[in-house]
Amino acid sequence: MWVQVIAENLSEEEIAGLKEMFKMMDTDNSGQINFEELKAGLERVGANMKESEIYQLMQAVSLFCFFLLSGMHAYVTSTKF
Repeated sequence: MWVQVIAENLSEEEIAGLKEMFKMMDTDNSGQINFEELKAGLERVGANMKESEIYQLMQAVSLFCFFLLSGMHAYVTSTKF
């Protein structure tokens, strides 16, 4: 699973940074980022993306964000495969 590969190759600092970015974009504190929140967050960090690219990004990272916020990272990285 690709999420496993990512989890095994990210440092704790990188994961913490991703969590902070998620929290920054989740302006309504719902635990989810909708299209408008993602678009505004990307603009705040200087990303210049078309709406179609933002939709693609949302689809690509939705599972990854769930994975990070659910705390499953600790399980996967501490398990030997």
